[in-house]
Amino acid sequence: MRSNRRYGSDLTDKAINAFLTRSKPISLTEAERKSTGDAVEQPPADNSPRVLAWVRYPESTVQVSGRVVAFNDRMVLVEWDTQGGGTQQAWVWRSAVTVPTPRSR
Repeated sequence: MRSNRRYGSDLTDKAINAFLTRSKPISLTEAERKSTGDAVEQPPADNSPRVLAWVRYPESTVQVSGRVVAFNDRMVLVEWDTQGGGTQQAWVWRSAVTVPTPRSR
């Protein structure tokens, strides 16, 4: 099988998600965050859990591999790396977040 010289062969999930996520993610609104009523906790800086999270963008919804920045029982602030060296963050509902298993990584 030949490689594509014009477009390259970077068709990984990360590359596809990067294409779909050039815009900013849609985070929970301030009213949604306040509705949880629970205090927000932060994980230890040296042990931020790795998670898979469904994140909304204006164009689509994608599952990203990221880390927990803050959380409570109903919502999680997730941060993930983007193609090109940047990071993005979004508050998502807790039900949109899972801990990856060795098989799903």
